[in-house]
Parts: sequence; structure tokens; C-alpha cells
Amino acid sequence: MPQQLIPRNSQEKSQRWPPALLCFALVCACLLSNVPIGRAQSRVQRSAAREIDELARRAMNVACTEREADPQGSAPIDEMQARPSLPLGHAEVVAGAQRAERLLPVAKNLAAEALRELLREYDIKESPVIRAAFMRLAQVRNVKPDMELRDNASVFYKEPRTIRFGTIFLAGLRSDEGMLSVLAHELTHMADGAGGSLSKLFRAVSRAAQARAAGLQRINSRRGEELTCDLVGALAVRAYIARTPSVETLARRTARALAHNCVEYDHTDRAHLSPRTTMRALLTLDPALAHEITGEPARARAPLTVVAPARRATRRAAHRVAPRTPRR
Repeated sequence: MPQQLIPRNSQEKSQRWPPALLCFALVCACLLSNVPIGRAQSRVQRSAAREIDELARRAMNVACTEREADPQGSAPIDEMQARPSLPLGHAEVVAGAQRAERLLPVAKNLAAEALRELLREYDIKESPVIRAAFMRLAQVRNVKPDMELRDNASVFYKEPRTIRFGTIFLAGLRSDEGMLSVLAHELTHMADGAGGSLSKLFRAVSRAAQARAAGLQRINSRRGEELTCDLVGALAVRAYIARTPSVETLARRTARALAHNCVEYDHTDRAHLSPRTTMRALLTLDPALAHEITGEPARARAPLTVVAPARRATRRAAHRVAPRTPRR
């Protein structure tokens, strides 16, 4: 059979597609086949996540090294748990209570600022529920030492004006920065309230942490709440350091926000990530915090994904570091 010939003018026409149409066809082909574009984006995302995770691990090492050399470094959680209970009149407890009371007004302002920053970052709009959360935060007035809480701090919704501190915890938080991080944490629990006003934020932060830190322990709703409270605490400490000049190094002061997580026994429970995992998650969520600890040049903070929250059937408010009988 003779070979069929294509007229010359038809060949020329086939080579003269409009550039815009050609680009559109190529993009459609890529999207339908899920090849070069998707793979390239995935590679970039994985590379960025590895870079942030490696930075977080370096910052953890620096923070825990700083804690060992810091006279005001917080006692690690596992060391506090091993201590016998301290009476209310113990000198270290009294000093810790006085520090907490002095810093509470500062912590309220800084925690509110940090929450607003996170709400903007995750594009969570102001609403009556959010406004009520800030009203609850503003109502807190008191710090109450509590022997039974030992190495924990808690807020109870029936006591909306009070943060309770275990006496061992008060003694173990030896710096303003360490105390501020815990005060801001507890203030965030109080802001959330019994109705879960900040649950959307908690869910968004937990999903962002899972995306950034490879192999992270599963973050359920309770862990997401605790992690977000810790993030507010870290942001509050960064703001406090920026406004209070000191002869101490930035690395040392910033490390104090995390130092109580420098444990040997890295225990976890259903309500918390383990202390070292918490530290790693915080540093991946806020790479600027990691840069301040390591001294490496800081980069712009990457945007995080906002996702819809899952509703919870039950809640409790507590800054707990080991399984305990729930208290309300």
C-alpha cells in the first residue's frame, strides 16, 4: 500500500500552535498524569521539612547544653518528678510563688498577644467565641501553690481567676523566662474554657506539627491542646526577651522556655507528647525560635495550613507531665 503523505501546509499548521494553548495543554497533561509538577512540589516540601527538622534537633541540643550551664536553668521534668513533695513554706517554693505572682500581669499581656498572632497566622477570624476566650484570660488574677500538684500546674474552670502550681514546679522554674512559659501555657487553657473556644486553633497547630516533624507521635485533640499552649508559652517568652534587655545571651534566655523538657526519661501519655518530642515540635512550628537558640541566621517563617477542628466530648485543663488522676 502506498504511504499516505501529509500535505506540507498541514505540517506547518501543526507546528504553529499558539504558545498559550501549548502551555495550557502541557499543564493539563501534568495535572492529569500527576507527574512532573506534583513530584517536584513534593520534593521541595520534603526537603524543606528535613531542613527545619534538622534545625530543630540542633536547637534541642543547644538548649539542653545551655540548661546544664545555666544557674537559672529549669529542673527537667523527670528530675522534678523524682523529688519529694515540698511544703508551702519552703524557701524555693516561696521564691517561685513570688516570681509567678510578679510575672502574671506580664504573662497575661504576652499570652494574649501570642494568641492573636497565631489566630492571624491560621486565618481564624474574630468571633464572639474568640472574644470570650480573651475575656477569660484577662480575668485570671491569682497564683496558688498546691502541694498535691507536685510538679504540675493546672487551671480549674470553677476557679476562673486562679492558676494552681505544684510546689515542686514552683521550685523547679528558676528563671523569669521559664516561669513565663508555664504561666502563658496555663492562661491559654483558661482562655479555651469548658466549651473549647480555641479548639480550631489547637487542631490547626497539631496538623501543622505533624506535617513538619517527621515521625512525630500521633497528636490527638488533647495533645494538640497541650502543644498549642506550649507554643503560646514559647512565643510569649520570645516577646518578653525582646522587650527586656539583658547581659545574658539570647541563646540562654530563649532556651529557658524549653529547658524543663530536657529529660533523660522521655515519658509520654495520652494527653501529652513526650517532653523531648514537645520541644522538637515547638522548634519546627517556630523555626525563628530555633534560630535564636542556635544563633544561625533566621529565615522567614513558612505559612502553616489551617484545618477544621474535630469536636471533643470531654476536656480537662492541666499542664501535666505524667499520668495523673483528673481533677476539675
